[in-house]
Amino acid sequence: MKVFELDFFDNKKTDLKEFLFLIVLFCGCNSYTQPKLRIEPGILLATESDNLGLLFNTEPHIKISENMLIGLRFGIAINPQKIEIDNSASFFVDDLDDNAIISFLPTFDYYLNDKQYCPYVGIGLGYYIFNNIDVSMNGTSEILEGSVNNQPGFLVRGGLEIGKTRLGLEYNFIPEADIEIQKGQVIGTIDNSYVGLSIGFTIGLKKSNE
Repeated sequence: MKVFELDFFDNKKTDLKEFLFLIVLFCGCNSYTQPKLRIEPGILLATESDNLGLLFNTEPHIKISENMLIGLRFGIAINPQKIEIDNSASFFVDDLDDNAIISFLPTFDYYLNDKQYCPYVGIGLGYYIFNNIDVSMNGTSEILEGSVNNQPGFLVRGGLEIGKTRLGLEYNFIPEADIEIQKGQVIGTIDNSYVGLSIGFTIGLKKSNE
């Protein structure tokens, strides 16, 4: 699949400077508390893809109080996008399942208690990076590259943490983006927002909200 060709970052290096700064800032907090790492595989809900939508997040995080955590989530979602080509355009997308989104988000979680079964809610605000899309013109075999501008977005999530295991539901809101081909021609839009269901595992000696 094209999404694994690592073409997300072509001509977008300046977009990542802010996130390199966030990584350095987050690592600087290590002197105050022991960081931990959460790994979250999951599935996407309500997608238009014929294939299963998947997500995978990794998130280093630190405790700032008895009930609060801050983190830096790195995520990838496979086949979340809903592509719509304008009726007036003479183009179509070769593979509707050939898409992915990479995300970088600082996060904040609040735990409602400190018991073994602990509900939580969380938010995040960051940046979402999209791969380009292969576009064909009707009646020809020519393949064009449809580019999609990266977008800021936010995360709302909640769930239940049981020991070192976390069951979560997340909603990633990302504004719709235009699909552009050569010379800036817009041929359609992509709805990038997605909902995911995940199970998380914390690496460390203690539960993340202890």
